[in-house]
Amino acid sequence: MNTKPQPFDDYAGGYDGHFTHSNIGRLQRRQVWDVFASLKLYNQNILEINCGTGEDAAHLSAAGNTVTGTDASAEMIKHAKQKNPSLKIEQAAFLQLKEKFSNSKFDLIFSNFGGLNCAPADELKKLSSDFARLLNDEGKLFLVVMGRKCKWEQFYFLLKGERDKAFRRKQKTGLKTSINGITFNTYYYSPEEFTAFFAHDFEIELVRPIGLFVPPSYLEPFFKNHTLILKGLNWLDKFCGTFKFTANHADHFVLVMTKKSNP
Repeated sequence: MNTKPQPFDDYAGGYDGHFTHSNIGRLQRRQVWDVFASLKLYNQNILEINCGTGEDAAHLSAAGNTVTGTDASAEMIKHAKQKNPSLKIEQAAFLQLKEKFSNSKFDLIFSNFGGLNCAPADELKKLSSDFARLLNDEGKLFLVVMGRKCKWEQFYFLLKGERDKAFRRKQKTGLKTSINGITFNTYYYSPEEFTAFFAHDFEIELVRPIGLFVPPSYLEPFFKNHTLILKGLNWLDKFCGTFKFTANHADHFVLVMTKKSNP
């Protein structure tokens, strides 16, 4: 078990209020769930990483899947279990997964809303082989990642005259991020960069934008009073959500990859 304090420990109690139950959070999460539903995968044995407070684990479980949730944060795990006592949720960081589940095989590994953006390139390359070992033949990765060219972010910060923030996602060495006094790097990736880390073990199946028109969650204070505009933006996302070329311009993108038969 990872006993080191995690950046999201102190944030766990406020995460649902800040994002999960926000208007923007609900819409972006529903977009992710809609993409998952479109794959028509049933009765999957799913390993969820960076599960947070268990919102996705509960949804996927209710849809008939067997879900094992994991997170590096003990406090996130605590809140997830309080919300859904019946869920199977365990504490594990990314690089602990292969050892922790060495005797298990899964049909799908699920990661939502940029958890893997906390991992640098060398760690992601290591995770590719780890994930392949954890998956059954033709198992899948369903990963939601923050991209480099979020148009909403560029527009918002340029409007405020903060050019450095407008293009902060383009930094190759990671962006210093601080939560409750704990500092860590956030790494942003294009779909092409991210799939390259997993290319030895996985083949790309699908790329979709999440939050192309629906904005990032830090704009919730404005849009909670403009719900009709937000609904219109969500409609535009549904219309444009199948266009792969828009993925890197959204707040997040979905990557679905299938394990190669002989990686």
